[in-house]
Amino acid sequence: MYAPEYAPPFTDLFLGTEARPPRLVTRFVSDLRPHPSYARHNLSAQPFKVAALDEQGDLAFFHPLVITRDKFIIDGYARWELAKRRDRPTLPCIEHDLTSEEALEQLIRMHRQSHGLSDFIRIELALDLESYFKDKAAVNRQAGGRLKGLSRLTPAERVNSRAEVARIAQVSVGNVHKVKYVLTHACPQIREAARANEVSINLADEWSHEPEANQREYLRVIRIERGIRRKARHLVAVELARCAPCRGDEQAISLSAFVTLVNRLTTIAPERLKEIDSIEIKLVDGPGRSIFVTAELIHALEPLREVFVR
Repeated sequence: MYAPEYAPPFTDLFLGTEARPPRLVTRFVSDLRPHPSYARHNLSAQPFKVAALDEQGDLAFFHPLVITRDKFIIDGYARWELAKRRDRPTLPCIEHDLTSEEALEQLIRMHRQSHGLSDFIRIELALDLESYFKDKAAVNRQAGGRLKGLSRLTPAERVNSRAEVARIAQVSVGNVHKVKYVLTHACPQIREAARANEVSINLADEWSHEPEANQREYLRVIRIERGIRRKARHLVAVELARCAPCRGDEQAISLSAFVTLVNRLTTIAPERLKEIDSIEIKLVDGPGRSIFVTAELIHALEPLREVFVR
């Protein structure tokens, strides 16, 4: 029997466990601390979020932070970082009476839609609760043994801990398995790329089955390819911005005329048709609705020039 199957649902553990209701308090900035799991995984507020808050002036601190009575931060890391930079002495906080495990679930839940916590990072954080589930499962199993013949554990009490991790992180159980494998077998560069959402969980898992040298090479190649594509898009965008619409030396045709042009390609003499038998077509990520034709292709289409020029 797999003990974590008997772990109680985390929602049952969380609801109604606060000894006192949340309260609005003022806490010294220096007394506040990141949640242990947040610090263990070297997480921090994203610079662009801190910069955006900084532009709001004092309004950036209008919303209170969410903390535990142990002064662990659940939500509000960017505001906390900004307060430290400004040497602000205190911050308004909503204080909850939660355990470290309950606070971690709340932290993950409150950052599900945040760009700062990718699927990979949320799974990493939720996996910190796996041992907690196993301990609870062992207790439930012992209780079930003592009460054997008198009662059975309800279906709600027979919850697989891996499924609970997936629920908290709001991902599939399959992705939880993959992240655990990546954390164990991937090289540090792959792990960091997956955490930053530079590569997908599926790709990181696939690479993790290869030797470490191959993993690093795969990442190097994909970074080069993406760099080339970004550079190409930038150059095209710059060139398009420089081109004024419909200059004197440009030719504009209607869509119907272009369709007619394409349909009449087969009427070209066979010896000329060989010259344009293969035409390379590329998609350009640029503004507007335009079709770009090379001068070489125009020369090959010279017999149909009367259709092309209007």
